[in-house]
Amino acid sequence: MRRSPFRSGWRRAGAAVGWIAASSTLLGNAAAQVAPVVLPQAAGQQALAVRIDAGGITARVCPAAAACAPEGGKVLAVAPEVAPLLGGARVVPVTLADGKRLAKIEAPVAATPAGAAATALGAGGGSWVMLLAAPLAGKGTEPVVLWSGWTGVSTGEHGEGRSDAVVVEPLGSGSRVLVGQLRDDVTICGRPALVGASEVDPRTMTLLKGASFQNLPLEERRAASKVAAERREAEAAAPAFRLLRPTAASSAVGKRFAEIADGDPKTAWSEGKAGAGRGEFVSLSSADEVGITGLGLRIKPTEAVDGGAAPRTLFVATPDRLFQVSLPEDAWLKETAGYELKLPEEIRASCIAVVLDDAYAPRGAPAGAGDRGAPSGPEVRVTIAEITARTAFDGQGPAALVGALAGGGERARAAAALLARSGPEAVEAAIAGYDKLDPAGRQLAAGVIDTAPCAVQIPFFTARLASGAAAAAPRRSSRAAPPEPDPELHHARDRVRRCGRAAAPALAEIVKGGAAAARVTAARELALVAPAEAIPALLDALAGARGATRRELRAALALAARSERAADVVEAEVQLDRLRARPEEAQLDLLRALGPSLGRVKGGGAAFQALASAASAPFERRYLLQAPAAALARAGEAPAEAYLRASLRKDADAHVRLRAAEVAADVPALAPDLLAAASDPEVRVREAAIVALARAASAGAKLPAGAPAALAARLASDPWTFIRGNAALAIGAMPATPAGDRALVGALADRAPEVRRSALDGLGAHRAAAHIEAVRDLAEDKEEDVEVRARAILALGAMCDASSVDLWTRLALRAKAPMGERDQRLGSAALAALGAVHPADLPARLKPLLDKDTPHGLRETARAALSAAPQCRR
Repeated sequence: MRRSPFRSGWRRAGAAVGWIAASSTLLGNAAAQVAPVVLPQAAGQQALAVRIDAGGITARVCPAAAACAPEGGKVLAVAPEVAPLLGGARVVPVTLADGKRLAKIEAPVAATPAGAAATALGAGGGSWVMLLAAPLAGKGTEPVVLWSGWTGVSTGEHGEGRSDAVVVEPLGSGSRVLVGQLRDDVTICGRPALVGASEVDPRTMTLLKGASFQNLPLEERRAASKVAAERREAEAAAPAFRLLRPTAASSAVGKRFAEIADGDPKTAWSEGKAGAGRGEFVSLSSADEVGITGLGLRIKPTEAVDGGAAPRTLFVATPDRLFQVSLPEDAWLKETAGYELKLPEEIRASCIAVVLDDAYAPRGAPAGAGDRGAPSGPEVRVTIAEITARTAFDGQGPAALVGALAGGGERARAAAALLARSGPEAVEAAIAGYDKLDPAGRQLAAGVIDTAPCAVQIPFFTARLASGAAAAAPRRSSRAAPPEPDPELHHARDRVRRCGRAAAPALAEIVKGGAAAARVTAARELALVAPAEAIPALLDALAGARGATRRELRAALALAARSERAADVVEAEVQLDRLRARPEEAQLDLLRALGPSLGRVKGGGAAFQALASAASAPFERRYLLQAPAAALARAGEAPAEAYLRASLRKDADAHVRLRAAEVAADVPALAPDLLAAASDPEVRVREAAIVALARAASAGAKLPAGAPAALAARLASDPWTFIRGNAALAIGAMPATPAGDRALVGALADRAPEVRRSALDGLGAHRAAAHIEAVRDLAEDKEEDVEVRARAILALGAMCDASSVDLWTRLALRAKAPMGERDQRLGSAALAALGAVHPADLPARLKPLLDKDTPHGLRETARAALSAAPQCRR
């Protein structure tokens, strides 16, 4: 009785080690060999004695089995990583179909302690295998190594792994021995499949390529549902959709396995192995949303096939089902015959495989020499011209299937799966019928359109992007709650981004002439996917834009202009001849959009000068040129620095001076000019200058020697509260000086709480312990503004005022049951100060705040104080 060597191991797809173990089991539970193994002479083959020991593998060929021993034989070389495995190796004799014999030597990795060999192979085990035989009589006296190598050891990336395998297949008399490959990407719907197999030829005791092998396990074949195909009397109508797509084949003449499902009766798949091709297969992908009720078969193509033959029986496999199909006649004798296979039940599967079994002998070909009387000879090529899935949608055209998408139910999802696999006509139908569908149907139709090339997708999805943005604009401008995200708009944006630069022309058209909201949305996407193409399109669009649309377009221009991919286009656009050809507002927008990168653009300085040097420049131009001037000044452009200095000191318009002060903070050379602007007659200019000085000081810039005194004067005498507060912050941002700290202490008596707070922040930043008493007075003053007290506590913590620890502890504990926001604010400030000083008994002081009845926020603040790094020396 014939048995499959793989038995139940097929379900572990790609589990090469399991396959090897299954094939070995067929030969019995052989124990590890201790005594030598002798294979007697038979059928014209000499005897062979084999021994495995610490010295390696020794084999000796003898004319007869009598007195044949391995002593004096040849020591067979093995790789260094194999030698440690030989202690667990075994020798299994195998008898071939004609009585000849070979020895299968197997050394599993798992049989050896972890060591060099296991490390070399990596995790996952495997075995080293050698096929060893005696030569035929009269063909020499050296043992013949038919094959050796690793089995069950996968190489390659996930999904593309490959491993060698040795299979011993029992026959009615003796066995076949095959060597082939297991591949992750070539399976029978998940079942491991031996491909590229070579077979030990008993006649020559060599490996012959091109062997077929029935990969389907015997038990599964026996349990397969039996189905008979029926010849159809009339030619079947060509299906509107092709559900099945060939993905892999065990063999194919000319590698043309895709032709089994191309819809062309002239072409065909022919297995590429000698003989009947039993076990050769084609795997086809399907869509498990679509129920398959049957299959249409055409066996003989209209074009001639050398050695073509028809299958007698074949198997149709899904991941969990197997059907045995019998054909009623030799289809090769029926020129145009088609056959219908009605399945006993509807199947839904992502994969279907056709596996050959028995075949009819082609006309004039001999039979009987092959396996079980099947036709043999290298000229035999079992062939199938076409296989087609039958579904409930047969006979329906693309428009009908698009209509079936409505509702989004099970039938709609099946229709969508068919459309998605059916090419350009299906996509065109989905686009044409999209607007007639409900939201669920539109979602499915969009998925169909996703399968098209970008050239087809882009016009559709950019149009959806534009219409969706225009529809959403009124909702965004209203005072109602923000609308839910639009899934259609989101999907359209995603597809446009996936297509990248290919979407640029369509997006540029919307930027040029779409509705305002659509122009803005398209501008953003264009700047993202194709910044180089975006810059000229956006500059053109800015010329006529106004208000919010203009701001949004300029923001998109800034995004595109700062991309490295647009560097060449930016450089070309700032050249004077190109720049002057555009309206002045577009010129300004380009310089502003470049932002800090303007100083790195070749020609940027000249472009700025062309705008800045124009006579009687209007207010708007002067105002807008301040930021580009600062960017160029930071890059060392002297004319830009001079322009910014003149704006800061001399411009007649206070708004221009204010803007110059705002952007000059990052230009160190302008610190003296900012200090002068701190006394500007316009209060907002003074404010901008003082804030800029604070920013510069915080960034580590060196300020002029007179800066502390000038700011102290502002702090002491400026009539505006926010000026005095900013002056205190600026002094605090500068390095500490006695004069500066005295000015901050004087400000503690300022009538405005905002100024007192800023002064306390400055004293804390300077750790001005010389003035600790003045700060402590404010912290303990119960009549003082609560935020002033909190800032005083924080400043004392920075000054490491250990004498205030008890006060802070009381305030922190009071926050557990606060009488109001005052207790909460003072408690949090006290905890921060305790964390900074970190007295030795801090855990005991804060223990009550770690109880479960403490409010969560306060408990976490206490934990943060306990874990804070101490800032003061004890």
